[in-house]
Amino acid sequence: MKSASHHAHQHTAVGNIRVAFFTNLVFTAIELVGGWLTNSMAIVGESFHDLGCTLTLGLSWLLEKKNHQLAGAIINAVILTVSSVVVIVECIGRLAHPETVNVKGMFWVALLGIAFKGFAMWKTHKNHSVNEKMVSLHLLGDCLGWVVVLINSVVLMMVDVPWLDSVLSILITLFILYNVVYNLVIALRNRKKL
Repeated sequence: MKSASHHAHQHTAVGNIRVAFFTNLVFTAIELVGGWLTNSMAIVGESFHDLGCTLTLGLSWLLEKKNHQLAGAIINAVILTVSSVVVIVECIGRLAHPETVNVKGMFWVALLGIAFKGFAMWKTHKNHSVNEKMVSLHLLGDCLGWVVVLINSVVLMMVDVPWLDSVLSILITLFILYNVVYNLVIALRNRKKL
């Protein structure tokens, strides 16, 4: 029989994932408008990535409510793994053919991205469930991605190093991928012990 403490943790996790979902949804809309206003296809492309993230967060929210935490964690892990591979492949391609970006637009959208993603990550960082932990990792990846965009925009305001964005993105993606695999393995081991 499940304890009152377990139900309280599940209720907290559901609320935290719900907040992350709506925060991500609002930022996706801001991002799409920001990409259009700055004429930045990179930001527009990121807004479509975040739309996928929002759908994932919605699914995680639903699965957490239904007490299918491991299913939500596995779905998040699969999406994070696939998107990580896509990011790495895209970055390798951009290392060979760097693209010009709207630096000032990148800077301001990156600040908004850090604020929105950071808030959503903060709401889910206590990891009341394995599903919430995967959501938090997902948001950490998004937040670090915006930190990369911010650093890149500041550096590009001073010097021309078009490969920097791709290198930093690959390093952060590998870090997130390692954490996803590590936490999923732990979750699956703990599930087998139950």
